[in-house]
Amino acid sequence: MLEEKQNATCLGCEQLERSRWSGTTKYVCSIGGQKASTDIYEMQRCKKYSDGVNMTLEQSQQIEELLLNWYRWQIAASDAELMALYYKPVDRTCREAEIPTDDEELIEQSYQWVDDQQAAQMDTLMDDLSHRGTLTGEMRAAISTSMRNKQNGHKVWSSARVLGQHHVYQEAKQAMLPMLILRNLVKIVESV
Repeated sequence: MLEEKQNATCLGCEQLERSRWSGTTKYVCSIGGQKASTDIYEMQRCKKYSDGVNMTLEQSQQIEELLLNWYRWQIAASDAELMALYYKPVDRTCREAEIPTDDEELIEQSYQWVDDQQAAQMDTLMDDLSHRGTLTGEMRAAISTSMRNKQNGHKVWSSARVLGQHHVYQEAKQAMLPMLILRNLVKIVESV
């Protein structure tokens, strides 16, 4: 009976951290928000707590799209930095010139801007999860290898640092899922 009651609460959740600040004790969830400072037995688990359930196929596809977009963004940023070393992409005399654009180009630019913002969030998330130890070096290598192969369209890349590349890649996606849901990059699909 007691175990059933505690299963619905945050008690024992590894995401819950106790924080003391200026004489007040609060509980903070790393995948949710701030919790009540009173009784831990009364705190209901947040919706973002997965309870060990694997991600859905739709969530997996959303993560694939985000990772591929992030990988392309990283490659483009890396290429831009490299090209900036050799020549300046803009002539100083043409700095104020405006290039006429049509509606389709403006719409495409707005979509590209959204993709770039999501990729920047993914980049921050990847660094954050790596520093926390949630994403190991092996997982990062598996993600990178998988993205190279998806970008290429063929499975030609492999990494000596990763044994069981697909399995480790799936583990990495599973480890990223709670933070992606928290940042509203992956939608929670509730079955009716």
